[in-house]
Amino acid sequence: MGIVRQWWYVVAGFLVLLSVPQSVSAASHWQDNATVTIVNGKVKGREDAFETWVWKALPYARPPVGELRWQAPLDPEPWSDVLEETAFCNMCPQYATGLFDNGSSQITVGDEDCLYLNIWRPRSGATTLPVYFWIHGGSNKQGSADPYDSSVIAGTENMVVVTINYRLGPLGWFTHPAFRDGTDEANSSGNFALLDIIKALEWVRDNIEAFGGDPGNVTISGQSAGGVNVFSLMISPLASGLFHRAVSMSGQLQPDAMSDGDAYADSVIEALLVANGTPEEQAATARKNMTNKEIRDFMRAQNAEELYSAIQELDGNPDIFADGAVIHADGPDALDDPANYNQVPIIIGSTSEEAKLFMFMAGLHKTWGNVLYQGFAKQGTRAARSIGMDSLADKMGSHARQPGVYSYIFTYGQYRAFGYNAWPTSKGPTFTKSWALALGSFHALDIPFHFGLIGSFSLFNLDELLFREDNRAGYEALSDAMISYTAQFARTGDPNTEGLPQWAGWSTENGAKKFLLFDADDDGYVIEMAEDVP
Repeated sequence: MGIVRQWWYVVAGFLVLLSVPQSVSAASHWQDNATVTIVNGKVKGREDAFETWVWKALPYARPPVGELRWQAPLDPEPWSDVLEETAFCNMCPQYATGLFDNGSSQITVGDEDCLYLNIWRPRSGATTLPVYFWIHGGSNKQGSADPYDSSVIAGTENMVVVTINYRLGPLGWFTHPAFRDGTDEANSSGNFALLDIIKALEWVRDNIEAFGGDPGNVTISGQSAGGVNVFSLMISPLASGLFHRAVSMSGQLQPDAMSDGDAYADSVIEALLVANGTPEEQAATARKNMTNKEIRDFMRAQNAEELYSAIQELDGNPDIFADGAVIHADGPDALDDPANYNQVPIIIGSTSEEAKLFMFMAGLHKTWGNVLYQGFAKQGTRAARSIGMDSLADKMGSHARQPGVYSYIFTYGQYRAFGYNAWPTSKGPTFTKSWALALGSFHALDIPFHFGLIGSFSLFNLDELLFREDNRAGYEALSDAMISYTAQFARTGDPNTEGLPQWAGWSTENGAKKFLLFDADDDGYVIEMAEDVP
């Protein structure tokens, strides 16, 4: 079996090279102009901050609607006029959670016509720039590319930055025998969102030179679900050759079984039958009596609002299926064999108190005592990181042929009973906990530092609490350092850059200093290698 899989990865990589479209015109080279010719037509960008150009809402695939719902994405249709968009595209359908709905009374927000990407680059004549490809987070069920303004990192670090939307929830991850009937392995996978991301990477391969980017130097990066998707692309034969470095922030690799997806899909079909008038006690029998074509037609006839409305009480919605075609059937164990994954340099990162965001959202700060709350946050985060991230670094770091593996832990904001706290310890959400204890260095806090968007990142409102004038010098220095490390990694595959502390590669030896800690005080960054979080 191992030999067969190795053979499949070689063949898949070769097929990717042959898959460049032959019947469309080629993209132009960068002309230092807002109007750019790409494979499907002309697009016009606009001036943005930090001496950058930005192109918004460029289609990288056809709208996945009608017969194309729950299908692998297809190349976009060409256009004859100059495409010029001033706003971001629709976010993909998702539940209206309060983060993105702007007070909507609907169950969902977004539109299925959502497969678009955005590009930033410096306003200069520079070419062959490194390409930084960002995959947003949100549990693979919510979110969009909109909040990730990339003008800072594109303009200050001389990179081309691409941010994308991809299908979410049951529209992005859905497997059932009815949708595997008579179709190819990719369309049978259920991993339609991953196929979207791969399609966007193919778009970059074919078009990014027109924006001055180097298609031979693409870094994929993502946080949370985006980090999960980065790891998934690492074990995807279909993504072979489409990226050359990887950054996974707070990600993991634990794909679901196809059988779990099938069971969930059965419950979705039955919920929709009930919503369409079938008595609940008859729904299972009615589903079993439907042909595969009847199921496909029935499912595609429901609009997104009807779909989400019918299934909102269901548990689960598995995502990332170990299908054996889009991603390796062995899941994280594929990393045990260098022949079974895409070997590129990688940065693996997390925050030191990841769990606190979820504990806070669950209201545990109101009911748990301080000692239990802090202890569970720290130990729970460490255990999850060890299983979901460190184990993957160990797997890759043990291979002689694996390029650099680097890991960081973001500790800024971490609660300390003794010592420096960036959060005010005199204020908090309850009388019993300060903000430092309640949230600390929580899941996703590293994002605004990573993009240089402290104080303006739309998913957070931390001004006057964490980002104050008295500690500005420290957090700005930390953000600048993190951006410099990442940009150097995107350029060379090694994050080490002159003037910053040395970032050693991952070590599998006990007691080795394997993590770079990202922290700051009121006056500047505090960055050092460590064995673990103190």
